[in-house]
Amino acid sequence: MQIDRPIAIALILFIILLLAFFLVVPEYRLFRGLQVDLAEKTAEFNAEHDYYSEINKTYFDLQNHQDDIKKIDDALPQDPNLGRLIYFFQKTASENGMMIKDLFLSKSSSANPANNASTASNVKDIAFSIDLIGDYSSLGNFIIALEKSARLFEVTNISFGSSGLSQAQALPSTQQFQIQQTYTFNLQIKAHSY
Repeated sequence: MQIDRPIAIALILFIILLLAFFLVVPEYRLFRGLQVDLAEKTAEFNAEHDYYSEINKTYFDLQNHQDDIKKIDDALPQDPNLGRLIYFFQKTASENGMMIKDLFLSKSSSANPANNASTASNVKDIAFSIDLIGDYSSLGNFIIALEKSARLFEVTNISFGSSGLSQAQALPSTQQFQIQQTYTFNLQIKAHSY
């Protein structure tokens, strides 16, 4: 039995096509799928590499700005540390010629400047009521010292009255004495912390 040459060629081509369809095409599809997976993994790796590189760069930038970060931490500490605040008020008052008569912790609350629940702030306000005795210039110096301190203070209210005390100061000029009146002052001061 002899097979015609054109039929043999057609039969061989058909077998080659069947083999290609059942053996080569599935492997090619698998190869294309693996190429797509590789491209996705490569893109994911590059994105993570860029992300961690940015974190590393930010970390070193923060390390270079440690002094600035320390100033911010001093201005807004994480704990209110009431003992330090009271000591600071006493020391600053005495340095500026004032005397603290009474010091009260008025309230401690959470501050929310925008009054919007979606932008709630973690900053807490601690309000103090301080009764001071001194003169007007000493009060001005005390308030300036509060403004210049590293800690953030907000003087919300000042009230004053006469204490009836007076001090005589000797002057080298023609006037022998100048009487300096002392007053009682009540300051409402807010301190901020996290």
